[in-house]
Amino acid sequence: MRSLTVSFFLASCFLSSQSIKVTESGFSFTLEAVKILKKLMEDLGNENPDLTAITQMPLCINPDLPEEFLEACKQDDHGRIFANLVQIITPPDPCEICANAACTGCVFNKI
Repeated sequence: MRSLTVSFFLASCFLSSQSIKVTESGFSFTLEAVKILKKLMEDLGNENPDLTAITQMPLCINPDLPEEFLEACKQDDHGRIFANLVQIITPPDPCEICANAACTGCVFNKI
């Protein structure tokens, strides 16, 4: 009985993690798909989301791009959509949230 309960709990955790959606410009994408998009953008050397115009078209023809992005690829502003999605899931620089003196990493990174 205990193993059944644990199995049910793990299955519900897995299913709930699959249902996280990221929405941008009227499109909704799964969190896992956006993580793949971020990795593909990094692989193309587009680490600066502001420089999206150069590398977005190769993303749309990349066979590793999840199918749920194909509709967004048809939009003229798909580069901006992709950049915004990546920015949404990228954590802020830890130094931006340093609020106390014990955060020495911020001091040394700014030198």
